[in-house]
Amino acid sequence: MLNEVITTLCMVESPIAAITVSPSTHDRADKAEKEGLLETGPTITLVNQKPITSSIRGTIKHLVAHAGRWARFRGFKIHILHSILFSTVSTFFSAALPRVPGQIIFVAALSGAAVANIHATWTHKVVSMPTDKSFCARLVSKSQWKTLALPAAIEAAMPYISLYLTCGVAMLMGLHKLDQEDIAAYTGTQLACLAVRLIVAFVFMIACTLFLCLPAIVTLVRIEASILPEDQDTIVPFDRSFGGKVVSQMHGGSGKIGFLDAWRSFNWEARRRLIKLFVKVFFILAALLFVVVHVLIGEMMLVFGTDGLGKALRQQPLQF
Repeated sequence: MLNEVITTLCMVESPIAAITVSPSTHDRADKAEKEGLLETGPTITLVNQKPITSSIRGTIKHLVAHAGRWARFRGFKIHILHSILFSTVSTFFSAALPRVPGQIIFVAALSGAAVANIHATWTHKVVSMPTDKSFCARLVSKSQWKTLALPAAIEAAMPYISLYLTCGVAMLMGLHKLDQEDIAAYTGTQLACLAVRLIVAFVFMIACTLFLCLPAIVTLVRIEASILPEDQDTIVPFDRSFGGKVVSQMHGGSGKIGFLDAWRSFNWEARRRLIKLFVKVFFILAALLFVVVHVLIGEMMLVFGTDGLGKALRQQPLQF
């Protein structure tokens, strides 16, 4: 719900402006002062409405109000199907392709492209209003595969590319040799240098996430949303013209957004909103994990006792 549905809606939503009309006001000045003046008409003001996805709670309320209480998990079955198919295709390509450095990148890219239509169908299910169409009727046609294959391949491969780049930076700074060094014997200067190297690697990893992985997933989702059938309304405001860059098929256009325009049309305000949403999701999941771990530790203490738990942990060597 948090990491898939709400974030996808955030990538698609286009904030709208509401038109407010204020009635005309009349001065209470003397009639002599009013002579020669034109009558003041109503004032028309454009007010930018707050995006629905700027709040997690507001997004959930909006989903429930328009699609029912189970809308929190909309597209769950299609998501499971996509995961199973992606895993199956990845297993096939892993066995078929030769084992070379970076093989996992090519496997992920080919697998993402192979099941691109299923992922697009999931996106359509998430962003559209409820409909009685079956899965087969909703399934994106094969003719759209050429539009989806490249962004789907890039989105699937980008996390592994980021991981390879981060590992390369870490190796350049000698972090891969830490297990061969006696860190306990480090001086204060050496510890400070080690801390700086770790921080640099962590910052580089965050930068890869923000500038490589995030644009890849946003681009894919917005391209998928651009091919949503025109007879289906979206559950959040969505500019199908992408700021005038796309002409609908009804008016003789392609109805599709280009690869670069899909990211460029996602303005900085929307990018900040999406990053804030991911930060909120991270802390929520971290808090849930913290609670679950402590509950499990408490249960183990009740079963084994404090002394028995410590003895059991000492008898189980750590394996990495």
